[in-house]
Amino acid sequence: MMRYGQGIRPGSFADCNGVRQGEKMRILWVCNIALPQIARCMPEINMPTGGGWMTGFLEGVLCCPDIELGICFPRVGTAGVSEGQADGFCFYSFGPVIKAPEKYDSAVEEQMKEIIRRFDPDILHVFGTEFAHSLAAVRAFARPLATVINIQGLVSIYARHFMGDVPGWVQRGFTLRDLLRWDNLSIQQKKFVKRGEFEKEALRLSGNVIGRTDWDRACSKQMNPDIRYFFLNETLRDSFYMGKWEIESCDPHRIFVSLSQASFPIKGLHYVLEAVRMLAEEFHDIHLYVAGNDITRGFSATFQDRLKLSIYGKYIIKTIEEYGLRSRVTFLGFCNEQQMKEQYVSCRVFVSPSTIENESNSVSEAKILGVPVVASFVGGVTGRISHGEDGFLYQHDAPYMLAYYVRKLFMEDELAGMLSENARQNAQRLHDREKNRQRALEIYEQIFEQTGKGGTHEPKTI
Repeated sequence: MMRYGQGIRPGSFADCNGVRQGEKMRILWVCNIALPQIARCMPEINMPTGGGWMTGFLEGVLCCPDIELGICFPRVGTAGVSEGQADGFCFYSFGPVIKAPEKYDSAVEEQMKEIIRRFDPDILHVFGTEFAHSLAAVRAFARPLATVINIQGLVSIYARHFMGDVPGWVQRGFTLRDLLRWDNLSIQQKKFVKRGEFEKEALRLSGNVIGRTDWDRACSKQMNPDIRYFFLNETLRDSFYMGKWEIESCDPHRIFVSLSQASFPIKGLHYVLEAVRMLAEEFHDIHLYVAGNDITRGFSATFQDRLKLSIYGKYIIKTIEEYGLRSRVTFLGFCNEQQMKEQYVSCRVFVSPSTIENESNSVSEAKILGVPVVASFVGGVTGRISHGEDGFLYQHDAPYMLAYYVRKLFMEDELAGMLSENARQNAQRLHDREKNRQRALEIYEQIFEQTGKGGTHEPKTI
């Protein structure tokens, strides 16, 4: 690989204000959240529970002495640009219109221009296209060949699968909370469509994209046929590379799902409840644990909770009550890294029930620990599980098939053990930290070379 000068000590702090040292690449990340490495420097910021794969990515990049890294992220309740430093990189926060992600704010674009002026990046690396600030960053940088977008999910595509077969009264209904916020499911879907327009423009204005599945490659190339696609598997959080699921120590009839955005029917919680109802007739101690946003608000225990209930949350409570599952479902709320790992190794089966998904980070975490996985056959997940070899796939709107595969894993220890071992081996290969780190550096170097900084030839793509 091409090298850029002598570099700095891995983990040391590089200058934040555009002063160059040799020929090191200066790369600016645009993230949707403050990563844990930043949150530890800022006690006023809550430690994030999502974006775990970016943490692994960051650790790999910080090992490279030829890169000077800056990270910017939205910070709620602030105005203007603030900056700071962590061990090995500098960071910037900007004040977004966080309560209206479907709206474009030109002030955010101006803040992005200020951050770009201060850091003076060679490459802009945008993580995700779900929010308008991604487009603002791409516009502010205005260098397509030096811009790369990392596909997470694609809201323009998700909008098509949003409702997940929930009844019409749920799609169009309102609770008091929904009326006050003017934000029921139908309106939320329209907001996804609007956000999708920003997403499409960001991809049209970018010269490069990083993805990891056939699904994100197909979708991004349809939005911009000329975009250069680079394949890169994700690196997971450190703790998931240690330890493993053991059939002898798990709860034999425990199901775990991780739904960070459970407030949307797109995540398929209502399908899982139907499958659990079918299984409860045979397995009287079956229990479903749900990590992520508790849309039932503790089953609306207080009057204040009931006032804050969304229409989808109301539907989930109604479904739980009708199915007699009140004592069989536990909402865990948002879980940190260690809590997630404890849930994985405690369950018998991990379920990914989304109506659409790129590649679920939770599926990857479950697989590398060896947890038997049953996932809906959607999006990029179809290429991440080999049916019957390292997990099971089912039609997303066929909860009876979800129940069938979960039952098999409840009943057949040998099958569960085989899937577990295969899943671990395959996940270790896909999420090899060193291979993924090297691949990330290759991508950066190829983009750097094509911009005229290090050469003019076109990058190799996969």
